[in-house]
Amino acid sequence: MRRTLLAVALLASLATGSHAQTPPDKNGTECAAGAPYLNAEALKKAAFELPVFKRYCYSDKAGSHVLLLGEKQDLPFPEEKLSSAIQAALYKVGADGGSLTPEWSIRDFPGREEAGVNFRSKLIELTDIDGDGLVDPILVYRFFEPDGADRIVNVDFVGRIKIVTFHQGRKATIHAITGNLDGDRRTTANASYFALPKPVRQHLVKKMAAMYSAGQFGFDNSYGFVPRKDVARR
Repeated sequence: MRRTLLAVALLASLATGSHAQTPPDKNGTECAAGAPYLNAEALKKAAFELPVFKRYCYSDKAGSHVLLLGEKQDLPFPEEKLSSAIQAALYKVGADGGSLTPEWSIRDFPGREEAGVNFRSKLIELTDIDGDGLVDPILVYRFFEPDGADRIVNVDFVGRIKIVTFHQGRKATIHAITGNLDGDRRTTANASYFALPKPVRQHLVKKMAAMYSAGQFGFDNSYGFVPRKDVARR
């Protein structure tokens, strides 16, 4: 069956994924306008290079943090505004309230044959999944295939997607490719995923099942949405 009947109450809010929407308030909020650590000079010092698309602020037992998402947004299509490069970075806000200390960052790019990439901000989560007092950020971004010169294929069984989770500073990546046939679909993860605490791994599997059920992406469900080990470095 192409559609699973699995209903995941924890992720019911993901049923209408959109590039432009923000995560629920409990998962972090848009940073206050005019925060000194978000001015142009502070971002320059923090080495954030792309235009800022979203700014999320949250606190945990390690302190106050800012998650910045950047998109180049140089590949506009009628269906989606795509980019040739995206960037995400997490910073710790200094005690002075005006400085940022880098915690981690990622950059990614579409493949040569792809139309572009963008963050799926409705699917981003900023929660403490395993109860250790530290937020475990989950980022989702999708790569789209072209449909001629000026359109993209925007259906759930075409393209690929990445889910990136940071747990105690370590990056775990799930990479999924979809297709109309069972043999076309593949979901793999790097070694860091398999080192995650069991509650975090289970949460990510439920997240993929919920996205599949909601028609947001056609994951391979051959193994109950559990990723296979990725032999290539991501």
